[in-house]
Amino acid sequence: MISYRQLVPGKEYYIKTHDTGIYFKGMIFEDYFTSHGDLDYYIDINMRFRRTRYYYTFYANDYYYDPKEIRENAQKARDKMENRSVNMVLKKLVNEEFQWS
Repeated sequence: MISYRQLVPGKEYYIKTHDTGIYFKGMIFEDYFTSHGDLDYYIDINMRFRRTRYYYTFYANDYYYDPKEIRENAQKARDKMENRSVNMVLKKLVNEEFQWS
């Protein structure tokens, strides 16, 4: 999860709303806007996102995820799981601890 202040215009995000828990995929961040014109007045910050032809508004307390980061974390988890399973098989074969050097 990333902070709303780290959103980059033109980049794609996955968003989970804080109140309903609904997920939105493929949302492209466009810009910030507030009713007071001041981003430090964060109570009323809205973010405008584009998806095809429609615009959506999300808020500072919603959850923002970077799909690239999600994919990288999933790949790391798969690699670790594969390494653990190979080590388990090798341990059963040689009957002692085995670590790749």
